[in-house]
Order: sequence, then structure tokens, then C-alpha cells
Amino acid sequence: MNIHKRPARVRAWSALILPGLAVALLAASCGYSFSGTSLPGHIQSIAIPVFQNETLDATIASEVTRGISDRFVQDNRLKLAREANADCVLEGKITRYERNVYSYTGAQEPEAYIVVVRMAVVLKDRVKNRDLWADDALTASATFPATGASLAPASSGATETAGAGGLPESEEQARQAAIRDLAQDILARTLEQW
Repeated sequence: MNIHKRPARVRAWSALILPGLAVALLAASCGYSFSGTSLPGHIQSIAIPVFQNETLDATIASEVTRGISDRFVQDNRLKLAREANADCVLEGKITRYERNVYSYTGAQEPEAYIVVVRMAVVLKDRVKNRDLWADDALTASATFPATGASLAPASSGATETAGAGGLPESEEQARQAAIRDLAQDILARTLEQW
């Protein structure tokens, strides 16, 4: 007796079910295509006006606006445009910027700080006059060691790069890392399928 031979009922069932299953899977997959964006097809450009600032930090709104604009330019799936000409507009306000102690040493001295940036943001479809998405508490943060606690102003618009190992070593670097995270989150919410 050949133990590898299937009974006639199993062979008949397999002959009917497997081709049907293959056809069903093929038909289901034919309707799916990845366009690289979940935005409606009529949206090809975006305006990003300077965000409002509800914090005591005079430069945070312009830094966040520049960081988000740069991320969209780098991605290149939506073109930056003036508000009057754009298909959609990203509006928002910076609602919080703070630096707090994140951890302490055994001697109760600050060991690390955390920078927190929070904003309210909405993406508006100007063509169909509706909101595409909104978040009233979009937040990003980054930590840095207490040895880099002073915030040195960025000179001539240039930003510091992270130290060895890629981690922020100063408040300015942590601030820029948080802004990059906000920009990436906004880009993903605007363009990604999921």
C-alpha cells in the first residue's frame, strides 16, 4: 500500500477547492494598487503657512514650520505652493514647548533633560472645502544629557547635528530631533496608506 497516495475524496475536494481559492485570491488582489498616498487624486500641492505660537519661545513656530516644509520637499510627493494656489493647507499652532528634568543621578542632580513640543494641526482640502485629518495634541520629544543643558541659539539657520552615536547631546539637538519627529509624523499622516 502506498502511504503517499491520497484517498479519492481528498483528491476530488482538492481538485475543486484549490483552483477556486486561487481564482478568488487573484480576483481580490486585482483591485488593489499602491499609489504611494492615501490623499484624494486631486491633491497635488500643499501650503504650509507659519504656525501660530502659543508658547513663550519666540522661534519655535518658525523652526517647526521650516522643519515640516523641508520634510515635504525632501519627500517630493506633494509640491509646496503658496496658500492661494495649493490644493491643501496644513495649518496649526505650537501649543507647548518645554524642557524638563527627565532623570536624576543618585545624588539627586539632573542627569538628563527632555524637550517636549506639542502642536494642534489640521490638513484642509481647499478644493472640496473639508478637513482631511486633524490632531489637537500632536507631540514629539527627545532627551539629552544634563551636560548639554544650555540652549545655544542656532547660528544662521543651521542646526546642530547629533553627537557620536546619533543621540542629542544638547537642548538644541534634542529640539531639532523632536521637530524632525513631528515632521515625519505629519508627513506619514498626510501621505501613507495606513
